[in-house]
Amino acid sequence: MVTHSLAELDGYAVDLGGTKLAAVSFERGEIQNILVRPTRSADGPATLVRDLAQISKDIGYKPGASIGVAVAGKLDAQGLWSSVNHAILKNLSKLPLSECLSEVLGAGVVALNDTQAAAIGEYRFGAGKGASSLAYLTVSTGVSAGFVLNGHALRSANGMLGHVGAMTSTKGSGSCGCGRVGTYESIASGRAMEAIARSLGHGELDCHQIFAARSAGEVWAQQIVEDACASIAELCANLTAILGVERVVLGGGVGLADGFLDTVKRHLSAEPAQFQPEIVSPLLGKHSAMYGVLSSAMANGAAS
Repeated sequence: MVTHSLAELDGYAVDLGGTKLAAVSFERGEIQNILVRPTRSADGPATLVRDLAQISKDIGYKPGASIGVAVAGKLDAQGLWSSVNHAILKNLSKLPLSECLSEVLGAGVVALNDTQAAAIGEYRFGAGKGASSLAYLTVSTGVSAGFVLNGHALRSANGMLGHVGAMTSTKGSGSCGCGRVGTYESIASGRAMEAIARSLGHGELDCHQIFAARSAGEVWAQQIVEDACASIAELCANLTAILGVERVVLGGGVGLADGFLDTVKRHLSAEPAQFQPEIVSPLLGKHSAMYGVLSSAMANGAAS
């Protein structure tokens, strides 16, 4: 249960994604300062923990303040952090994240999966308010989801709940870093789109360049984005069938790209009406997970 309003949100939040590590400070519900650095996943888990601790200090965290840490990958009921797509977070298996961070930052560090945190943030303070069944769908370096059903954030003991990018799609055929074939992540993630562009002979383009080529009328880039959007529309319909999701908040670097949401909506319109959830942009922008994880940390502190 939420014990505070948005205006009472004070403290710090850190978000570690597949390519970017960010930290923010909050005062009375407003973001005051932001730090952004690259995620150094290739350097191993110990480096990730050090970088999480360092950026927390650099943003101004002091022991005793509320702090939440959102991370890509899975966190199980024991707080052990592991990768799902091993090509994104390398050599990460069952690392006791909260315990490691508490040794450096002090007791009370709350850690959540980043997309789960984003779902909580949007449900409490953003585009999810009023929805009885909400999914936050991140389309970025990877593809994942967080869920709030009937006011409760869904979690699983093994930490796998929400890793929908590892589900297989009727539109997929490529291999995925999770070990499966034909997954949503192998079609719609930023890494997948870049890999597809390389396979078509367009060199080392990043997603921004692919979307720019699409806007410029390049047919190959239009097809990559169309295929990604079609697969995400299929995923949204499947989430409605599985969990009764009525609203999907579409975020992440790819999900927030110009035209992506509207193209997903167009493909979703081909589904039967009962499998068409409402799809909206996050009201909290790219910081949804920050709001959600700090809110969870504050609620945890109030309950302890």
